[in-house]
Amino acid sequence: MRGEAMPADVLVVSCGIFRDELAALGRAGKFPWPVRFLDSMLHMEPERLEQALTALVQSLAGQRIVLLFGDCQARMDLLTSREGVCRVKGHNCCELVLGREEYRRLRKEGAFFLLPEWTARWREVFRERLGFVTPESARLFMQEMHRRIIYLDTGVVPVPTETLAEIGCYVGLPVEVKAVAPDRLADAVRKALEGFNE
Repeated sequence: MRGEAMPADVLVVSCGIFRDELAALGRAGKFPWPVRFLDSMLHMEPERLEQALTALVQSLAGQRIVLLFGDCQARMDLLTSREGVCRVKGHNCCELVLGREEYRRLRKEGAFFLLPEWTARWREVFRERLGFVTPESARLFMQEMHRRIIYLDTGVVPVPTETLAEIGCYVGLPVEVKAVAPDRLADAVRKALEGFNE
């Protein structure tokens, strides 16, 4: 579909973790679709995410909908089995911006990923949502599962150096910054839309 006019009735439903990235792509003329966002913290409550997504998709009946989500809740396939609904390919939001191979490689090496939106809300993520109310509890879990934190710099906000240092200290892991291109998000939507024409 690259180079062709995008269908006027297409709407993207996205996780709020990509709000700034999609806004930047839109300003650059690289993301021509209207977007409805859901709070990224719903990822921590799959049942609420399922309810919110189902209600939103039902309210948008008659439009072609692309879900810009990973496998964030168990019944995602039920949503995409509806007529006019498809989803981008990717296990989660980090894989969407990294690409499948790079994501798998870094995961094998024990990486824990942070995108800008969750980095800004890290206290809510770690303390309130994951229950790591003390550095000791965070370190116990994180160091068992991971070797380092990788901040995925999408280029839409300045790298929050001080915040990343605070996070690294809290969980007891080194932090690296890796530049990624948010253009992959637009590419993923285009690829998903190709399914409507098959």
